[in-house]
Amino acid sequence: MTQLNKVDVLVNAAGFTRSVSLSTPIEEAEADWDALVDANLKGSFLMAHVAAPLLASPGGRVINIGSIGAQTGGSRPGSLAYAAAKSGLHGLTYALARELAPRAITANAVAPGFISDTGFTGGWPQDRIAAIVAETPMARPGTPADIAGAVLWLASEAGSFVTGAVIPVNGGWRIG
Repeated sequence: MTQLNKVDVLVNAAGFTRSVSLSTPIEEAEADWDALVDANLKGSFLMAHVAAPLLASPGGRVINIGSIGAQTGGSRPGSLAYAAAKSGLHGLTYALARELAPRAITANAVAPGFISDTGFTGGWPQDRIAAIVAETPMARPGTPADIAGAVLWLASEAGSFVTGAVIPVNGGWRIG
C-alpha cells in the first residue's frame, strides 16, 4: 500500500471458519482460535491501520464483512472462535467509525446471513441449507450479489451519512 497515494474504499472481506467448541482439545482449540481471530479480526484491523492515512478525506470508506454469527453465536455448536472474531469485527467497525468520522470517512459493516454457492457455504449439506431457508422470511438463500449490493451502497455517495452501522443482509433470518 505504500505505493498508493489515496484509497477511496477499503473492503475487509477476508475470513474463514473452523469448528472450535468446548470439546475441541485445548491445543487444537487455541491454534484454531488464533488463526480465526487473525484472519477475521486482526487482518481487518491491520488493513484499516495501514489504509487510514491514505483514505480519501472527505469521502473515504471502510467496509468490513461481518456475519450474522456475531449476533447468533453461529448456527450450530462449534462456532466459538468464528462468532467471537466476527463480534470483535463489529466492535472494531464501531471504533473505526468514531476515529474516522472527524475526517468525513465512514466505517460500516455488512453482516451476511446464509449466502449460497460460495467457498464458505458451497459444501454445506442440502438438509442444512433447506432448514436455514425454511427459517428465512424471504424464503430463499442470499447470493453474493446481495452482499455486493449492500457494499456498493455503503461505498457510494448515497451512503455518505451512514457510519458505525452493521447492515444485516440475511433475508430476515435474524431480525433486530
